[in-house]
Amino acid sequence: MKANRSHTIDSLFVVFLFAVFIFLALIIIGSGAAAYKKTAAQMEDRFDRQTCISYITAKIRSNNEADKISVVDFNGVNALCISDDFGEGVYNTYIYLYDGVIRELFCSAEVSLGLDAGSALTSASRLNFSYSDGLYEITLIDANDKSTVFYVNSL
Repeated sequence: MKANRSHTIDSLFVVFLFAVFIFLALIIIGSGAAAYKKTAAQMEDRFDRQTCISYITAKIRSNNEADKISVVDFNGVNALCISDDFGEGVYNTYIYLYDGVIRELFCSAEVSLGLDAGSALTSASRLNFSYSDGLYEITLIDANDKSTVFYVNSL
């Protein structure tokens, strides 16, 4: 009888250790998942903001010719306008913020399109362009209200 009781206590001890192991494993997995989720969200946030900054900078630098780039009022919205001659006409590329989305619109200078006609690039809550002394100042506030001000030089 004593051997049977000893065997029961040994079995309960093993089950208890296994339960503690499972509990600790679940805690570690849960904390790892939370850390991963937070890191992934931060990386996505940085990626969206950095992609937007790189895109606008590349657009300005690749079209950096005299009188080709200007800051304009496009249908009541502050926008960057890049003009280009293609064959028989002038075409404009507008980069602007509308309805919480940074958009790009490429169209003939003779055509008047609405703000919703542009292709969506990324989400943001504010985008402002200004130009002074050969320097474009771009203020970007992303969808998470993180502000970035960057400058791009021009001719």
